[in-house]
Amino acid sequence: MLYKIFHQNIFEVVDLNSVMLMTASVLVVGYVWTCLRASRRQKMLELENSPHRVLLITAHPDDECMFFGPVIQKLSKMKDVHLFLMCLSVGDFEGKGSLRKAELYDSCKILGIEEGNILLCKNTLLPDNPRVDWDTILLSDKIAEHVEQLEIDTVLTFDSYGVSGHRNHISIYLALFHMVYNKLLPGYCHLYSLDSVNTLRKYVKCIDGLFNNTSDFKCTISTTEQNCVTKAMQAHDSQYIWFRKLYMKFSRYTRVNTFTSISVE
Repeated sequence: MLYKIFHQNIFEVVDLNSVMLMTASVLVVGYVWTCLRASRRQKMLELENSPHRVLLITAHPDDECMFFGPVIQKLSKMKDVHLFLMCLSVGDFEGKGSLRKAELYDSCKILGIEEGNILLCKNTLLPDNPRVDWDTILLSDKIAEHVEQLEIDTVLTFDSYGVSGHRNHISIYLALFHMVYNKLLPGYCHLYSLDSVNTLRKYVKCIDGLFNNTSDFKCTISTTEQNCVTKAMQAHDSQYIWFRKLYMKFSRYTRVNTFTSISVE
C-alpha cells in the first residue's frame, strides 16, 4: 500500500514539473518571437512620400517573378516612384529567346511595370548560361549608360551569391560592386542587393519570420499580392514546370524581399 502511494505521488510531481516546463518554454518562445519581430521593423527604403527613380536589374526573363516579386508589387503601387526593369538577356539558353521575350512583357504587365519602362538586352557577349561569367566592364558600361539616361537614384539587383548561385546573377553584383569601388555612379545613386539565405529559409516561407536579419530594408506582401506574383510567373509558360510551381508555392522570395546596401566598407 505504501509502495503504491509513493509511486502515485512521484508521478504527480513529475507531471506537475512537465506542465511547468512546457508553460515556461511557451512563454520564452513567445518573448523571443516578439523581440525578433520588433527588431525587424525596417523602413521601405524611405521611398514612400518622396519621388524616386528605381532600376531593377535582372539576368533573365522570369527573374522578376521568382526573386523580386514582393519589391515590384510594393514599388509599382507607389505614385511617386518610377520603376524600370533592365533584363540583361532574353533567356536563350534553350533556344527560346523570342518566346521568353514575349513572356517577360506579359509578366510585367501583370506585375504593374509599364511596357515603356522595360529594358531588354540582347547581346551575344551576355549569354544565358549558368556556367558563364559575364564581363564586368561590359556590364558596368551598359548599366552606367542607363542609370545616367534615366536619372536613376536607386538600383536593385542580386547579391554576391545571386540567390541560386547562378553565375549570370553573380556577374551583375560584381559589376555593380566594381562601379561602387571605382566611383562610376552619381553620388545620389544608391545600390542595394537582394539577400541570399540558407536553403531551409529559402524554401519554407512560413518560417522566415523566425529569423532575425540585419538588412537595410524589407518588404513583405499580402496573400493577394503573392497570388499576383504567381500569376505573373504563370505568364512564363515555357518555364512554368513542376519544380518552379513548387518554388512559387513555398519560397520566401514570393512573399518577402530583404535588401542590403552595396558598399566597399
